[in-house]
Amino acid sequence: MNKAYVNKKKARLVLPKEHGTWMMFFLPYILGVTLSGPSLLHIPLLIGWLFLFLASTPLLNLIRNNKVKAEMMPWLIKYLILAVIFLLPVIWLTPVLLLVGAFLIPLLIINIYFIRVRNERSLWNNLSGIITFTLGGVAAVLLGEGNVSNALFLLVLITLYFMGSAFYVKSLIRERKNHSFKRFSNIYHALLLLIPFLLGVPMLFFVFLPGVLKDWLTSRKQQMRPMQIGIIEIINGVCFFIVTIIVM
Repeated sequence: MNKAYVNKKKARLVLPKEHGTWMMFFLPYILGVTLSGPSLLHIPLLIGWLFLFLASTPLLNLIRNNKVKAEMMPWLIKYLILAVIFLLPVIWLTPVLLLVGAFLIPLLIINIYFIRVRNERSLWNNLSGIITFTLGGVAAVLLGEGNVSNALFLLVLITLYFMGSAFYVKSLIRERKNHSFKRFSNIYHALLLLIPFLLGVPMLFFVFLPGVLKDWLTSRKQQMRPMQIGIIEIINGVCFFIVTIIVM
């Protein structure tokens, strides 16, 4: 899911390389906190969740290449210890969060499988990664209001949104010359506008609308720089967050 870069000026600090993962990490959590009502326990939960996220980088790099064991193992241990320190008290007070942890295990197995078959860019692997990040928002809701139905609803909502982003970004980079994939992306985004009515929450139409317009109106004829795509995704993520807060 995450490849690493090493910052030599900071004692070879191992961090996720893909900038888009940071949006995928923070957006679900902050949205979950905002919708469920913030509490002091959300702070250690966020810190613990962050270190767990950071631990995925050395872990997956070890799985990709065992030759980096000497470099990655110390960081994996450090991140996991810090994650446990912050998460354990929160889980002790809110045992239902163990369910979130249980779901992380099969998602990790899926990620490892796609690493082994050298197909990490598969949309199925993307979906697995998206659900993993979205579980942060689920945990925030369970810790806040504790409503399981609302937590699951948020899981579906954010997963649908980020899958749209996955289709969009792929259609601009790896599949830019694949006209069939572009049409598939357009169709997926069109279906996003129907889902709110199927769920009985028509106002969610406006939550997905900015992303749909983004996908439909972006030309694939000229290649865009990753920085441009990143800025567009950040703006769209902010729009998604604001409209979701207003609607829900």
